[in-house]
Amino acid sequence: MPAVPDDTALRRLTHAELVHRPGERALAQRVLELLGCRVVDRGGHFFTAFVEPDVSDYLTNVLYASEATPEQWAFEQALDAASGTGPLAEARDAWAARMRAEPQLSYHFGLRLPSEAALDAALDRIGEAGRTDPELAGRIEVAAVFRPGDPGAATDAMVQAFVRTDVVACGLLGLGQHIELQWHIPTRKA
Repeated sequence: MPAVPDDTALRRLTHAELVHRPGERALAQRVLELLGCRVVDRGGHFFTAFVEPDVSDYLTNVLYASEATPEQWAFEQALDAASGTGPLAEARDAWAARMRAEPQLSYHFGLRLPSEAALDAALDRIGEAGRTDPELAGRIEVAAVFRPGDPGAATDAMVQAFVRTDVVACGLLGLGQHIELQWHIPTRKA
């Protein structure tokens, strides 16, 4: 391995592809803006959300979002109808309750924020939108925050906050998506 690796040879996470419900493109953009991303919509199948708002690299550190395909949407509607009662409803409710209680044990992806103030500001925006915005009330929430020393905290080196939404997902919209917002506590240099 070279002492100074060629930047193009580094392994990186390039993107996550999210989906949204038919007709909710603008709402999906608002959710990603609440997370602190800069959204650019150039038309076409998908729009782009830059995780680092000041960087316009379309190939790395981005989220893309597009409308769920008609087949996915039909499946989700059928699944929702089928899980309204009976054993499937009970299993879904138990799983959803566990997912809400311990979001760190469910599927999610994480975004690192630059400061504790940026994290707190994002959580304030998200909490307010989830309570008062007519389109987002009940559809986005701060599910949990874990600070060093809290029960369930993964480490004493960062603050983890989990946002839950059903507006965008890297899977089935009806099951919701957790997005982890992290602030890494600076380490002291000796």
